[in-house]
Amino acid sequence: MIYQIIKGIAQGKSLVRTLMNLELKKYAISGKVMDVGSGENPSYYYFLKKYGNPEIINIDARHLDIDLEQDRLPAETESVDCVLMFNILEHIYNHGFLVKEAFRVLKQDGKVLGFVPFLINYHPDPHDYFRYTNEALNKIFAGVGFKEAQIKIIGRGPFAVNFNNIITLLPRVVGAVIFIVYYFFDWFLIKIKPKITERYPLGYLFLLTK
Repeated sequence: MIYQIIKGIAQGKSLVRTLMNLELKKYAISGKVMDVGSGENPSYYYFLKKYGNPEIINIDARHLDIDLEQDRLPAETESVDCVLMFNILEHIYNHGFLVKEAFRVLKQDGKVLGFVPFLINYHPDPHDYFRYTNEALNKIFAGVGFKEAQIKIIGRGPFAVNFNNIITLLPRVVGAVIFIVYYFFDWFLIKIKPKITERYPLGYLFLLTK
């Protein structure tokens, strides 16, 4: 695990993105998949399992004439098997509308797989509005009508939070070496207080079922 994290950092990924990608190895997509806010060639595609050559529709407001704050997603009601929403909700002020749209386009028993950051730096793209706790996410998703929400903490402890926020200032090789020290400081704290990770989430990965 630590080797894979160091490898991701050495490749120029932030700690939170590296941990998110590694966690995604446990998840699979299939059928018709709508990726909202995907950007260009996102790294998470290489980590997700894919069954039956899924059809992926990329929805990115930077390249399409769509306003995710108020425009309907370009799909018929109950026509999509899975919606991906990675690192997008924090950039959407009217996030409730977008979550409702994801619910609308999903087939019954369809899934939403996504991620939101928490203890990370301000990153406008072009705006950065929110940081969501797991309690807030549960209320938002339940309020829209999702029958099940699995929310998982991504992160380790306070040293991981500190490292994630300074890594962009460091050369890749230096960051990879320093991470080893930070990793074992957190390892020691987690041994003493196993629940400390709940206090210092870098973000939350969520899996929703309609």
